[in-house]
Amino acid sequence: MHPGLIVLCVILAILAALVIVVLVRTARAKSPAPKKRLPPSRNKEEQEALARDFARLIQIPTPSHEDGRTDDLEPFARLQAEVDALFPKVRENLEKVTIEGVLIYHWRGKHPEKKPILLMGHQDVVPADPKGWTYPPYGGEIHDGILYGRGTMDDKCNIFCQLRAVEDLLSQGFLPDTDVWFAYSDNEESSGGGAQKAVDWFRAHGITSFALAWDEGGAVVDKAMAGMDRPYAVVGITEKGYVDLKITARGAGGHSSTPKRDTTMTRLAAFVTDVNEHNPFERKFTPHVRAMFTNMAPSFPFGLRLLFSNLWLFEGLLTKLMPKISSQAGALLGTTCAFTMAKGSDAANVIPSEAYVIANLRPGFTQNAKESVAALQKVADRYQLELTVLKSRDASPVTSTEGTAYQYLVSCIRRRFPDCGVSPYVMTGCTDNRHYATMSDQCLRFYPVRLTDQQLSCMHGDNECISIDALSDAADFYEDFLKNYVGA
Repeated sequence: MHPGLIVLCVILAILAALVIVVLVRTARAKSPAPKKRLPPSRNKEEQEALARDFARLIQIPTPSHEDGRTDDLEPFARLQAEVDALFPKVRENLEKVTIEGVLIYHWRGKHPEKKPILLMGHQDVVPADPKGWTYPPYGGEIHDGILYGRGTMDDKCNIFCQLRAVEDLLSQGFLPDTDVWFAYSDNEESSGGGAQKAVDWFRAHGITSFALAWDEGGAVVDKAMAGMDRPYAVVGITEKGYVDLKITARGAGGHSSTPKRDTTMTRLAAFVTDVNEHNPFERKFTPHVRAMFTNMAPSFPFGLRLLFSNLWLFEGLLTKLMPKISSQAGALLGTTCAFTMAKGSDAANVIPSEAYVIANLRPGFTQNAKESVAALQKVADRYQLELTVLKSRDASPVTSTEGTAYQYLVSCIRRRFPDCGVSPYVMTGCTDNRHYATMSDQCLRFYPVRLTDQQLSCMHGDNECISIDALSDAADFYEDFLKNYVGA
């Protein structure tokens, strides 16, 4: 046989074997049919009563407290008084501490010698412009089984559902296996120091570690990605870092009637365009991102299942394609950069001698904060621009999916949301949980609420809302979690 023909036959045989391996792996990755959703534990009237109670917290606007100020704490005092009124057994049986606007509860368990656990939330909300809302943002109105208002998702729901669960368990005479702490900060939305004040208080009072620290984060998303055959509960096991950068251009100013080609503004504009069109940061599948897509692969339609169940073959291709298809998917693969603020001249007819833009970076796990800034500096140098770091922190440590806390949370999810898949998740945003990374190696980020794509898009936007049946399920989830938790 001709040598060239032999080579061709070998190549074809290898390709055939490769196709067979890919198809077999894809077929094996197919999930069994999802189980049925649990029936609601409350009827419609009971769900509406629960939602009306929650609405009392929504009707108190609590914009983020500014560290160092005391004149903006009054809304938090009103909110905390309303919490006391809603949950009398919590008020009577749990120890309560307030640090300025921060709220801490201690529920003593049967075995104080065991490591305590910590559940979190935040009382503050982002601003809401009523002009874009169908219903008043602080009205707490219920329409067609939906409760509308700022904070319904982010994040008063966690506070309400956690304490509702405790109230109900206290009514049953239940005592937790180990000590349970609750910490609710007052300025999570503005990246303030409320959570750090709680950490400092814990350490000052001899509480140095938690078996788990559980905060908001991933949720039970109806369609986590297009084409999935079931909802997915995504559990955040880490969160990306955060950098604010000031990029400054200096040069000759002048009158706008005789503009030069090269000005501070044109250099900044060229820089911004360059960064947006030619991503300067590394992109790749890290182990935890790979784990996320491997877990989700069985629920994808065939084409995507073929790709994600064979990452050993298609990882390079997906690394290039995913950022072009979805900004959310692209954000998982590396550092992102968004230009959020700008300042030039104070007059419309003056070319500024100094101008700047502000960039917000979210470093991932391919490059840390320092390395991400260095990558951007290389681009800035081409345009004679100066970079100043205003704020910087690296990504949080990654919680092991083999840990007992993660495994226990997953078991609760499978019990309470049997119709859903479960996957670890990389948080692209920030939570208070980053402050507790020195107190627990089991920092989890999960919001036990069913959300549609539309509801998810309303977070921090107009018409933030929650389904009253999802509110009821979330309260039940916390009750189940606390009732069945056994410490080590």
